[in-house]
Amino acid sequence: MKKILVLLFSVIFLSACTSDSELKDISFELLPVQDVELPGTFKAGQQTVIYLKYKRPTNCYSFNGIYYEKNGNTITMAVDALRQHLSNCETVNENSFEVSYPLFIKTSGVHVLRFWQGKNSQGIDQFLVREIDVQE
Repeated sequence: MKKILVLLFSVIFLSACTSDSELKDISFELLPVQDVELPGTFKAGQQTVIYLKYKRPTNCYSFNGIYYEKNGNTITMAVDALRQHLSNCETVNENSFEVSYPLFIKTSGVHVLRFWQGKNSQGIDQFLVREIDVQE
């Protein structure tokens, strides 16, 4: 009897999952970082919280996390957003959102933080660049 209930529950649960057509109406997009707040000092091997500010273009965007890519001593970051492709999306006129990110840098020395700010009129990525000196 327990196996039948578990099987029945599983079928109901799986049938309630999101359909493929609903997934086609969602995409992931990067949003430009408008500004960053960095502390005065960074220490190697310690987590340091930084703050990123961004705006949503419409009310169909929601925060999904931080895009993070490390290449040597250069770290590139952007705001990762979930976009719903709906017909009733409205442009929003709201203050910037601020999100925190726990940055962990293992090694001391000069590191370059690049925060994606979108593309220019020629389609070239633009970055807000900050050099930080990570202490031992």
